[in-house]
Amino acid sequence: MNPLDEVVLTTFKHSPHLASFYGLRDYDFLVPKLNKEGIEEMLNDYLELSSKLKDYEPENEELRLDRDQFLRELRQSYITLEGWKLWRHYPLAPDVITEMLLSIIFSDANEKHKEEALKARIKAIPQMLEESKELLEEPYSIWVSLTNMQLQGLRLMLLDMNVPNEVLVALEEYSKWLSSLQPKEGFKPIGEELFEELLRARGIEEDSESLAKWAREEAFKLKDELGKPPEGLEAEDPRKAYIEAVKRARAFVKEKAIVPLPPDEELDVRDTPEPLRPIIPFAAYYPPQRFSPFNKGTLIITPGASKRDYFDILNTAVHETYPGHHVQLTFPLPTKYRAFADATDYVEGWAHYTEELMLEQGFEEHPRYAWQVKKDALWRLVRVYVDVWLSKGKMSFEEAVRELVEVAMLDEESAKAEVLRYTLTPGYQLSYAYGKRRIKEMREMVMQESKFSLYEFHERFLRFGALPVDVIKELII
Repeated sequence: MNPLDEVVLTTFKHSPHLASFYGLRDYDFLVPKLNKEGIEEMLNDYLELSSKLKDYEPENEELRLDRDQFLRELRQSYITLEGWKLWRHYPLAPDVITEMLLSIIFSDANEKHKEEALKARIKAIPQMLEESKELLEEPYSIWVSLTNMQLQGLRLMLLDMNVPNEVLVALEEYSKWLSSLQPKEGFKPIGEELFEELLRARGIEEDSESLAKWAREEAFKLKDELGKPPEGLEAEDPRKAYIEAVKRARAFVKEKAIVPLPPDEELDVRDTPEPLRPIIPFAAYYPPQRFSPFNKGTLIITPGASKRDYFDILNTAVHETYPGHHVQLTFPLPTKYRAFADATDYVEGWAHYTEELMLEQGFEEHPRYAWQVKKDALWRLVRVYVDVWLSKGKMSFEEAVRELVEVAMLDEESAKAEVLRYTLTPGYQLSYAYGKRRIKEMREMVMQESKFSLYEFHERFLRFGALPVDVIKELII
């Protein structure tokens, strides 16, 4: 068997809910194995696959790119599982169970199939919760608190689904078990050595301390430039405002020919599911299920979100939908394997880049909009050095929250939700500003061509899929 196919099938064997997110309905009745045996099997499989991929000689350039990206992503998984051993410290079962259910709820399967698949996965929840307890050998207080919040949200979601009582009892027993633990204070950073290794595995070669220094200098310069915010416009109904903002952004992108819109793209809008609200304070995007017959993404909006200023909502809509994540992640890909590529500097770098792009193109003339775009750029710069120092253990949770409040100007509740996510995703947060910077540098280089077209540059960039930005640069320049 082609080792690229082996990577895909092995990934789905260990994480069938990921296959469901890709629209492969045969996996909808399967659940992941959340115990030490499952972790050990996964590690052994990933090592074997990495060895096979290194010996594999692809027949063309596109498959070579796929092979190299699979090697990078297997390395990232191995660093997290074997190096950091996050599963020993973070009670991951409620998070995985939530994703497992959402992969069915967000699918385009017919209602009968969804009902039966949900029933099968819900039935497995008590055993998954019980088996997962053996993983948690050294819990940390911040992650136990987060899991308790996720549990409450999961319980509300399951109550709405009228699940069997034994499932709710299992949740309650798991909650009591968590409360009986004596976790260590704080969280466990991935540490300096593994953090640097993780960045290299993501295709980011720049030294993290250099990145942190650059970002901090730029952040404080930008903060000084921002000054007092111009008067905004409060949205009476934020959800309605998001929907209007998405429509405006799409129409503008199409009218100005900023980037090609996939002809079959669709967008659904839903409330953020309860279990995800502790770590998604505003809005987020779920991409299409790539092997579903429908090219439809989902924008989730958190009810009661602190964002009420219309221009704040407008910039979030640009980032998440048009021409941000939705356009990017509905774009046609050169191979079936590229659908599994997930380079964070490409994914988040592009979405952040489009915020400034839309301002440059004259999307909205109100001075509050320009101020908001710059304020969000400030937030992403602060994320870089907070990510670096938090992940290396050089910054505490409380210090990270304070930096987001005092420098990035987030409210405290949103800042706490942000930092909760940062503790679990080292290296992800710096991808926004880093990726944006690299895309802009690439664009400047391409602009030296005699017949530069912004539309064509964006088309060239997006058609490679989620490879690291520096890999794409070598292909374009």
